[in-house]
Amino acid sequence: MATPADFEKALALIDARIAENTAALEAAMAEAAAAETAAVESELAADAAEEEAADADADAETDDAGSDDTETDDAGTDDAGSDDAGTDEAETDDAGTDEAETDDAETDDAETDDTAATAAQDGALATRSARLEQRLELLNDLRLVVQRNAALVERLGESEREQASLQDRLEAAETEGFALEPPFPVSLLDQARTELTLRRSLAEVAATRVASAEQRQATTERALTTAIRERRAARDRLNAAEAEDRPASERDALADALEQARLGELLARQQLAATERSLELARRQGQLAELEQELLAERIAYLEERAELPRDFLDTRLQELQATKAEMQARISDLQRVGDQAEADLYRVRQQLVEANGTAEQAALEEWAAARQDELSAARTGVDNLASAIANIEQMERLWQQRYQLMHDPNALDLADLLRELIMETTAAIDEKEAIESRLNALRSIQLAQTRRLRDAGVSDDVREAIAVRSAAHDLAERDGRELLETQEALIALLQGMRPQVEALVEEQNLSLQLLQAQETLADWWEAEVLVIDDQSIRVGELIMALVMFLLVLLFVSLIRMGARQALKRRKTKSPTANVGDLRLALSAIAGNTSQLFVLIAAFFVAMVFSGLASPTVKDWLWNLLIVAFYIQLGIWANAAMADYFNRKRTRKEMQDPSTVTGYGVMMVFIRVGIWITVVVSLLAYFQYPVAGLLGALGVGSVAVGFALQNILGDVFSSMAIILDKPFRVGDFVKTGDTLGVIEYTGVKTTRIRSLSGEQVVLSNSDILSSRIHNYKHFKERRIAFRIGVVYQTPRALLERIPEMLRESVEEQSHTRFERAHFAEYGDFALLFEVVYYVLSPDYTIYMDVQQGINLGIHRRFEEAGIDFAYPTQEVILRRGPAMPNSAAGESSGG
Repeated sequence: MATPADFEKALALIDARIAENTAALEAAMAEAAAAETAAVESELAADAAEEEAADADADAETDDAGSDDTETDDAGTDDAGSDDAGTDEAETDDAGTDEAETDDAETDDAETDDTAATAAQDGALATRSARLEQRLELLNDLRLVVQRNAALVERLGESEREQASLQDRLEAAETEGFALEPPFPVSLLDQARTELTLRRSLAEVAATRVASAEQRQATTERALTTAIRERRAARDRLNAAEAEDRPASERDALADALEQARLGELLARQQLAATERSLELARRQGQLAELEQELLAERIAYLEERAELPRDFLDTRLQELQATKAEMQARISDLQRVGDQAEADLYRVRQQLVEANGTAEQAALEEWAAARQDELSAARTGVDNLASAIANIEQMERLWQQRYQLMHDPNALDLADLLRELIMETTAAIDEKEAIESRLNALRSIQLAQTRRLRDAGVSDDVREAIAVRSAAHDLAERDGRELLETQEALIALLQGMRPQVEALVEEQNLSLQLLQAQETLADWWEAEVLVIDDQSIRVGELIMALVMFLLVLLFVSLIRMGARQALKRRKTKSPTANVGDLRLALSAIAGNTSQLFVLIAAFFVAMVFSGLASPTVKDWLWNLLIVAFYIQLGIWANAAMADYFNRKRTRKEMQDPSTVTGYGVMMVFIRVGIWITVVVSLLAYFQYPVAGLLGALGVGSVAVGFALQNILGDVFSSMAIILDKPFRVGDFVKTGDTLGVIEYTGVKTTRIRSLSGEQVVLSNSDILSSRIHNYKHFKERRIAFRIGVVYQTPRALLERIPEMLRESVEEQSHTRFERAHFAEYGDFALLFEVVYYVLSPDYTIYMDVQQGINLGIHRRFEEAGIDFAYPTQEVILRRGPAMPNSAAGESSGG
């Protein structure tokens, strides 16, 4: 194990690496800053040079312009030779201009190269700085993990020393007892028991910590594996770069990556070591908790023999309880006065709230009303809590007196009844404690909500003051609830302290010395040898045990079968036709289908094994025989249960639907075959027989049969689906596809339907299930909507009366439920009214009778009111226009 000196050396090395990388990072940052400053100065110098060059070009252009003017003035007087000289000077100027442009281009190329070099240098500095920062982060994390490992090692040492100390104390307590001076009051015993309960809770917490530490260890192991893989990959990349003689910058980058991967692996290893030490520390803490529990148990056993309850201690305890009770009674009186005052204030605030209805003060008054209500509730709840606390104190007084009598004169008490009372009272007290804690938690939630409202800046001063009053009331209620909780916990502690004492006394009264003497007498006779077979002695006890076990198994099975028969008979007598469910299946299978051979094999196996008469070889043979018999019995039970279930179901269904007989028979065949195939395959698999080939052959055969009988099997399974899903039954009026009629029979392959025209339609089950089925048998009620029209000449007063007439016409018919009647729209030739109602019967004849009665009622009422029904009419309007001139002339000439 690492020592503190080792951790100090590791921390010193890590600090040195941190300092080294910090200095390198600062140098890189300084270099980057210097490079940035040089780049800025270079840009400024280049700008200045460009400005100077621009000024020089401007001066040159001015000189050229002057020369040109002079040459222009002398052009009239100079001869041809002078013209040639001017031409030569112009060519010289052009050559100078070309050279200047060439120099400018070279300058631009140099500046571009400098810029690229500067950018590359900046990128390299940035990459180096980022790597140094990552390395510093890893080093800092590594330093923290090493420090944690050092702390864990120290804690492990402390826990080891503490464990050794506790072990020594426990051994000393077992041999020498505890160095305690009398007297030993019973309160010391109660305190030890309470501490033991606390230590048990801490042990459970330690077990949870161990589980969490194991999960963290698995996570860190995976992280270490990943880090090792990354380090190896970085090493391989660097070796490949060196073998291929890549640029130095690339090799340096790969070397930095390898160094970072090594740091990551080292960090992962240290984290794994930390998690392992944390797991060890959690386990040590669990062991410490167990040792502390053993030590406390020894202390409790030591105190149980010596604890005493003197009279003066009892009187002092009773006086304390009386004083507490008197104080609570005084507080109850104060709370009653506070509640009365709060009730009066609440009445006054409600009166003010009624007067201030709709004013700006209403919100504040509402809040004050809630505050006064909370004050009243807190006072009344406080009274109830203190009254319950007083009841707890009175119960503790009684228990302390019983405890005194228990420790001084236990024979005067009925210990069994006392123990029963203690158990019941403890359970009730614990339940009441949980209820009190639940109420306090709810009250605390209300207080938190009020606190959040007080922090709201938009709340007015009046509302804030009312909220503060409500918070004070909640605090008062919480204080009284906490006091009740304290008395409840004290009561539970007293009950739990008395229970072990009573239990010990009850056990002492039930011991019998005669039983021990009889046991010693029979021990010698039980071990006597009867005979020896193959150097194996058979004793009386073994033979008796074998015989008893054999008879017990037979008796047990017989009782089970008898009980199953009796239960099955009672169920049949009580309800011979009811569906009794899965219990009926189990009872019927056990009652009449348990093989006697299986029972004998099981009884012989149990007798031979539990008596010790069977050798290992015989035991293996008997076990294999029992397994074969058990699997066969399972198949018999399953077949019997399925047969009973389907027979009862078929009998009930046959009364409703005779066509189900065929379907259930087919299902039973498939189920029986499936059960025995499952039994055989399971038995072969148990004995590790290679069943893969068998299953493959069965699968291929099943596929071949399925392809050969595809249509037939499709109809067969469709009939099973019809039986199980029940989309229709015999006698239902259905529509499937274009066929409409009554179901007459459902067979294995086809279903027969009697159509409305009288012929019988035979359809395959697959075709029926693949189409939509309209089953009119389940038609509950019929919704009817129809329209009626009246002529446009109907007066408005009569139009307003028509909906009422329609409603009366519907409601006067039986088997109807009126929904609505409205003037729906203006039609082409009539004013249309729409009526909607329900016929409360699926019978079509009843519907037609109802509709006829409604139509006659409407006709009668319209006739009495003088309302005319509308019928399709068309009005033709002929207009005579002015005569055409040509037409008039023709008529006159014709005359």
